[in-house]
Amino acid sequence: MQNLDIGFISFLLLGAVATFAAIYYSFGIIREWLGQWARATNGAIRKTVAHNASLDEHINTQWTEGRLRLDFLLALIKQLEVSLEENVETLRRLDHADPLYEREASKMVEPSLRRFTFDRHLRDECRSLIPSLQFCAQDLAQSQGLDMTQKLNVLVEIQAAINSADRN
Repeated sequence: MQNLDIGFISFLLLGAVATFAAIYYSFGIIREWLGQWARATNGAIRKTVAHNASLDEHINTQWTEGRLRLDFLLALIKQLEVSLEENVETLRRLDHADPLYEREASKMVEPSLRRFTFDRHLRDECRSLIPSLQFCAQDLAQSQGLDMTQKLNVLVEIQAAINSADRN
């Protein structure tokens, strides 16, 4: 009986140590995350709105950051497109006569709708980002003499592709 009590007390002590360690690490992770968030919100904005930078530097920065964001958004849209196509293909392969068909199909509908909604949000963000990029490209061409013709043409193609996807 005494062995059981010692075992039980050891188990409780081990549990208390594990709980303390989990709480300690959780606070560390939260502190680190909050620190990154504060750096991201304070640092990036201050760099972009630096008072000693020229207007050309601001527009060039906006062009570069906008292009990176657009590339990222387009990559996400492509991933969602592939994922949605896989879901549709899986739904097509399900046997309609199977008694579990309805349950399997309903399990796939919610994630598909979520992906579709996120895809629309990403396309809306692209739609609002492209005019800003076009403005920056035109300004860089006029003020700095850069040849932005090809880049403007690509932006027009991307905008047309996004608009045609909405019509389909």
